[in-house]
Amino acid sequence: MGTITPTFTLKANASSAATPGPMSVALSLSATDALSVEAVQSKIIDVDGTNAILWDASTIASSLAAGTDGAWVYVKNLDAAGHIYIGHGSDTALQGGTETTRLMTLQPGEFAWFPWDLTADLIEDANGTYTNALETWIFIRTGTA
Repeated sequence: MGTITPTFTLKANASSAATPGPMSVALSLSATDALSVEAVQSKIIDVDGTNAILWDASTIASSLAAGTDGAWVYVKNLDAAGHIYIGHGSDTALQGGTETTRLMTLQPGEFAWFPWDLTADLIEDANGTYTNALETWIFIRTGTA
């Protein structure tokens, strides 16, 4: 087993600064953790507006124990114009405004880091066709990897 050390830093100026921030006070938030990881997988994929399985949970973990099994997921929209949708569960379209399986929309350049319990597949969708548009990594803490 190896260790990764993710760090999240969020900074913003006060709204009164020469380069104003969104709040009346300046913000400096930082969090870091050391995480045990058994395996890592990554890929950069094309998206074409047709929903597809991004990560298949059943191929990663053979058994699940809440709080023990799982992974951490990194996703980043590499495209300069397209919107990429990330969801969970069944392989369904995520583009509609009322989809209950959609977790997020990644606008150009945006990224997300989140824990995943491996209880449902992760799904990707997009508002068009984009080449080498979605970078994704999973850092597996348990399972069959």
